[in-house]
Amino acid sequence: MKSLFTIACLATSVLAAPAPPKGTFEWTPTLAGYMDVVFSYIQAAKAGAPSPTCDLSKAAMPVAPTPLPTPAGLTLDHVALGRGVQNYTCANATATPAAVGAVARFYNVSCVASDWPDLLPIMPNLALQYPLPAAPDAPLEPSNLVLSTHHFFSNSTTPVFAFDAPTSPDLGRVFAQKANSSEAPTNSVIGPNGQGNGAVAWLYLTSRATTVGDIKAVYRLNTAGGNPPATCQGQDSAFSVDYSAVYWFYS
Repeated sequence: MKSLFTIACLATSVLAAPAPPKGTFEWTPTLAGYMDVVFSYIQAAKAGAPSPTCDLSKAAMPVAPTPLPTPAGLTLDHVALGRGVQNYTCANATATPAAVGAVARFYNVSCVASDWPDLLPIMPNLALQYPLPAAPDAPLEPSNLVLSTHHFFSNSTTPVFAFDAPTSPDLGRVFAQKANSSEAPTNSVIGPNGQGNGAVAWLYLTSRATTVGDIKAVYRLNTAGGNPPATCQGQDSAFSVDYSAVYWFYS
């Protein structure tokens, strides 16, 4: 039987070492691994490690299995953890599910990317194990992450990233298009509780002319879950699959 315990979460809204506030969550191996890394940073801080600075120039994107184009000449403005669903439709029982976009909330992990990079690839795996908070503007637990972006599609080929929450950075509204992709790593989390059909691809997106603001490129990396079954057998005409990922925004 899995046990419950009170855990610590990152104080990502302040420039301080990770520290544990309150929250009760079911134990999972992913949560245990996350906490191991959190407490390693706490111990380093106690030992006098340099204070975090939230300097995004220090943040480094992971390299995709099939390398994606680099953001040469661009500036990293924001890093966000996305948690939501990938949407699919089925024409009939023998068809292949067709992707029709996604809906997700994004949470600010810019300081994690710059100061605690070992935590970043764990966070989508952890986020996938827990539902989104019931209150739309509430922080994402168990990491206490602040809402930064709403993600949806304006049509089947146009992802939108709207920085329209009270806690959003001033980055406007990005209308994007897929420019390149890579299969997710073979060891990616396939779905919640280890059940699913695999992690969606890593993506390189470029902004469309309708974008409001200066963002030029968006990367979807460290994906967890989101892939549909191979066929529509037993599926509804429209269905959703839980996913999480880390998004990098460049201007």
